[in-house]
Amino acid sequence: MVRFGSDLPGAATSRRRLMRDAAAGTVGAFGLLAAACGSPAPGGDSTGTTPGTRKATLRVHVVKKSDVSDWIDAGLQQDVDDFKKKNPNLQITLELHGTWTDTYFPQVIAVSASGQLGDAVWYPPRHRSHIAWGTKYGIVKDLIPIAKAQRYDLGQFYKGATEQNTHEGKQYWLSYISEPIVPIIAYNKAKVQQLGMALPKDDWTFDELAEWAKRGTTGSSAGGTGGTWGYYRGDSGAGPFGAGPYLRQWGVEPVDPTGKKATFMDKREAFIQALTFRYNLMNTLKVSPNPKDGSIAQHDLFGKEQRLIATDIWPFRIQGYPNDYKDMQIDFVLTPVVKKGDKRRSMLNEHVFGVTTASKFPEEAFKFLTWIGGKEMNVQGLVQGAKGPIARADVLSDTRITDKWPTYKKIKTIMDAIEADYPVANFRGEEFDTAATWSRLERGEIPVLEMANEIQRLAQEVLNKEPA
Repeated sequence: MVRFGSDLPGAATSRRRLMRDAAAGTVGAFGLLAAACGSPAPGGDSTGTTPGTRKATLRVHVVKKSDVSDWIDAGLQQDVDDFKKKNPNLQITLELHGTWTDTYFPQVIAVSASGQLGDAVWYPPRHRSHIAWGTKYGIVKDLIPIAKAQRYDLGQFYKGATEQNTHEGKQYWLSYISEPIVPIIAYNKAKVQQLGMALPKDDWTFDELAEWAKRGTTGSSAGGTGGTWGYYRGDSGAGPFGAGPYLRQWGVEPVDPTGKKATFMDKREAFIQALTFRYNLMNTLKVSPNPKDGSIAQHDLFGKEQRLIATDIWPFRIQGYPNDYKDMQIDFVLTPVVKKGDKRRSMLNEHVFGVTTASKFPEEAFKFLTWIGGKEMNVQGLVQGAKGPIARADVLSDTRITDKWPTYKKIKTIMDAIEADYPVANFRGEEFDTAATWSRLERGEIPVLEMANEIQRLAQEVLNKEPA
């Protein structure tokens, strides 16, 4: 069963009031969460007393998103891994709260404040921001005691994911999507062969990629028509989230282990080199479209127009691009390294679920989490092209996936050594990323050194703020 947030009983008035207060700046969004923690609400109706046999209706708070609510609903309809058959007394209700955090957070806050919080909640972490829901605001509880009671092995997940979801010995979240951030390049294989270019290699350096891209840049591509660009940084973006692995590959870490000090300039020379490479792609070598010429429609340029030969992508496009552009011959290669033989660095992006402190059915809610984070739900999610990967070796090595999408063999090599996202101690992760962008540099509006110093300064200003 799927319900929208606006249909929740007894929540509309408080949600309007709280959202109005938040919009006016009188109460911060996370402050509303703190206020909501004082009166946990029942998670649903129950009969019987034995966990696993009692009847329970779980209310799960999610966004309306193809890889979240839509796939979970499809998994229930398909009864993947016989979840419904194995749990006949367990009913799942998905309560939808918009399509992203701008609507989801205020609505879940309002539901909590009105005493109607359900049993499980979704969260898309940004630099450990989700830990606040387990520590400062008490929205979700430690999963380790429940896992021990159910003899569930949390070690099924990669260490990087466990680390990212744990704080001071307590694990507040379970992975649902957990993937390396923008680890590969998609390229138009037919176009490469047509231009007489060599196929890109997994062991390439950034300099080799740039030289290759020069050969693929033809005609009047720079603002005109009829030509091609060799390469575009695409999904990795111009900031420290999507480009986090890129910075780590250069040895640059945005913050120190405490999450309180910006450290871009601790590796000053490497940071400047990383920014200079991105600047040169667009302004010196001119092998990439430049945002100064207007908005860049990455996917149209790559797929519909086929004027972009290669672009950095998120893992889910391994399934998505071939499905969307059936007339193209698309292949994938690992993003480069700085020097031959360098250890490949990465960073984890996640969507996670937690059991609420308000739930009267925490054991059943945890069972639901282990199902959506389980092997079969995630194998099917990848095979059916419904979601991104998860931080489980048994999923990424399953031949049903690798036979259909061979590139996941490359993804597994990255995930085997995946590193957690870096922390932002005051939970202002999205604000940190917005401040520490180098989009002005890509447009050629500011010199590299000035941009580097500005990123360091603006990032530290965010870290100096009070916790969100």
